Amino acid sequence: MKFKSPDSNLRINLIKLKYLLILIFFISYHFAYSQTSCSQQLETATKLYESGQIDKVEALLKPCLEKGFTKDEKAKAYRLLALCKLYYNQDEEAKKAFMELLRVKPEYKMTEFDPTELVTLHKEFRTTPIIIAGVKFGYGLENIYDIENYNDINSIANNGVYTTNYAINAGLSFESPIIKELSVVYEFYFRMYSYGYKSMVLDYAQITFEENIKSLDIPLMLQWNILSNDFVPYINVGGAFNYLFSAQASYTRNDEQETQYRDPETLELDLTSSRNAINYAICAGVGFRWKNIIGNGYLTLDIRYSKYLNNLVESANRADNPEVIYSFFTTDNTFKIQNTQFMIGYKLPLYKPKYKGIR
Repeated sequence: MKFKSPDSNLRINLIKLKYLLILIFFISYHFAYSQTSCSQQLETATKLYESGQIDKVEALLKPCLEKGFTKDEKAKAYRLLALCKLYYNQDEEAKKAFMELLRVKPEYKMTEFDPTELVTLHKEFRTTPIIIAGVKFGYGLENIYDIENYNDINSIANNGVYTTNYAINAGLSFESPIIKELSVVYEFYFRMYSYGYKSMVLDYAQITFEENIKSLDIPLMLQWNILSNDFVPYINVGGAFNYLFSAQASYTRNDEQETQYRDPETLELDLTSSRNAINYAICAGVGFRWKNIIGNGYLTLDIRYSKYLNNLVESANRADNPEVIYSFFTTDNTFKIQNTQFMIGYKLPLYKPKYKGIR
């Protein structure tokens, strides 16, 4: 059995590497040559069109439309082809060429240099995105309102003090344009917020608790887009559906004087069953989306106010936890939630060009 020497193996590997590099060189050269050749063909076809030799344009462009043009070059080639078809009154062929242009470059915009016939053809197509989809993240400032005191032990005049801690949300945002100035916005957010409560009961027991709530928010709004360029400020108004997943609370009792019995100092409770699972809100906000700041999508910023219409506490189930009533001298008050959200997001437009017909 013969064994190859290390030098022989190295020589063979070097030969293989040499042929691989030669192959890569020829492929790269062919691609560069092909691209350069097609760029020249597009330039020649443009000159032929401008000089009136329109019958020669399509034959020059066709090979490179299949393979060879860059994305921008392909869009220019289909524009040129559409112009040629319009010149010969071949309306159906012009529509097909312009449709291909919009598939390559759906955000193609008319300029003052475009012929009237091409501008008219452009208006016959749907060029707005069918949907603008993305993600949003936000931080909210919660507020509790419409408090109705309900406490068997404490004074009716003493409502205690409510404080809000945080509210964060993250989720998906979708915008479906009706026309350029008007859109329907629908979103899905996972939302978490917290509030605290502090009260002095019977002049000696300081009771505090903090409740953490997790829920799903589904806003549905009508949005007015004030401008129709890359920077679009907007105003929206609508409503939201809210579903509560869980409500967890931590209670603490600190007595200011000794008692004859020993009460628990802390208590962790699941309050989900005593909270309304379903809630509704009215919403209104202002914001903007700014295109081409990061990639080809929209950077968005919203400030939104939401006012929830149902009580957070389910009145019929507020006494479900007797240890809270007898050990922490507390029965849930009824109240509602409202908040202001500051939201930042990123969205991408999705296009599906469609011929609509003559306006």
